[in-house]
Amino acid sequence: MKPLGLLVVLCSLASKGFCISCINCWHMQGMPCNGLSQPCSDDQLCVASFTITTIDPGTTRIFQYSLSCGSRSECNMNGSLTYNRGKLRTGTSCCDTDNCIPPFPILPNESSQKNGLICTTCASETSSYCITREKIECTGEEIKCGRMARNVKGTISKNDALRGCTTKSYCGLLGNQMYTIQEVNVIMKMYCTDGAVALQVGLFRPAFAVLLTMLLL
Repeated sequence: MKPLGLLVVLCSLASKGFCISCINCWHMQGMPCNGLSQPCSDDQLCVASFTITTIDPGTTRIFQYSLSCGSRSECNMNGSLTYNRGKLRTGTSCCDTDNCIPPFPILPNESSQKNGLICTTCASETSSYCITREKIECTGEEIKCGRMARNVKGTISKNDALRGCTTKSYCGLLGNQMYTIQEVNVIMKMYCTDGAVALQVGLFRPAFAVLLTMLLL
């Protein structure tokens, strides 16, 4: 039996009967996006993700919007990652009826307030690893140093990596994901450390952070 057919059968047999279907799609210019309806696993719901990637201070902005099945733990998250060539900001939202369209995700606020953390920073468009001596001063809620490694296979195939300042949310669920959207399989992993603290006084260092997403360079 094909995986999709098996999922439909399992859903029909689920004791709680909470299975719904969600649109599965992504679009590079923001919402909306169009795709086929996909049956979700038991207790999943429809998750929307929106990411803005800004490259080479503000000269290029890439918008990415996606819809898919997901868990409740993925709902209403947001977070960011800043590296030497730009910044990612991501937000997610959810709804729980058949083929529903979630509210538009809320992105994290941008901040120029330095928080005292210093991280190494680099980017690679051909490898899931990069290393450098270049440093970046972190701001706002980006209180972790992180390396995002991504492997993409399918109609789009590539490996890439980003290293820089990031929020706690990217170090958690948001930056560690495995998913398939329109025959594109993505494995994304985040490796985080506390980095080095600059010798400065009176800097704003919030302990709170949130959220998801997908990067395309």
